[in-house]
Amino acid sequence: MLAEFQNISKQYDHPVLKEISLTIHRGDSIAIVGPSGSGKSTLLNILGTLDRPSSGRVILNGQVVDKLDDNQLAGIRNRFIGFVFQLHYLLPQLTLLENILLPMLPVKDKLVVKEAEQRAYKLLDRVGLNDRVTHLPGELSVGECQRAAVVRALINNPGLLLADEPTGSLDEASAASLGILLGELNREEEMGMVVVTHSMEIARRMKVIYKLHSGRLEKIDQP
Repeated sequence: MLAEFQNISKQYDHPVLKEISLTIHRGDSIAIVGPSGSGKSTLLNILGTLDRPSSGRVILNGQVVDKLDDNQLAGIRNRFIGFVFQLHYLLPQLTLLENILLPMLPVKDKLVVKEAEQRAYKLLDRVGLNDRVTHLPGELSVGECQRAAVVRALINNPGLLLADEPTGSLDEASAASLGILLGELNREEEMGMVVVTHSMEIARRMKVIYKLHSGRLEKIDQP
């Protein structure tokens, strides 16, 4: 088991999530759909330790995390979780390769960094960006930048990949291409994957689809 929600609830001025339970295993791919404001990003942020639940228990890689301090949570994120957001957040002054290797900055072991660089080249070749390693983000298309962001999320070989509206800023063709890529990487890397999306086309590329409605998850049968 990679991750588990046990009766997770989240409340701000009103209830957002209500006693949600969810288990994620290696190789799982899960899409979460629902209207804007339904709490999809809140759920993903709690799973990624960027937010804390109001009640319930979060378990990641066998460790209960909801009582850990911010430094401990940051360590778990860096070692175990990869994030892909709607915007790629590549730094404009860095080359594509330098952006991808940013998560390795805290690592002091030169051998580990070298292995990460080799993995970066392998993944860039996998996503069709092997001829763009020295380019700046401003010299790339939006779709290329988003593929690079996926590679950056995978550079630490995370057990769990979380994607929040990863195709929201892409045109239809680029969105379809990224959806295919995420599905293939899920199988090849054997990681757990949770994708929050408005796109049912992207959702159908995942193995399981949930709808978040009135604070609760409801499984949707795929056609």
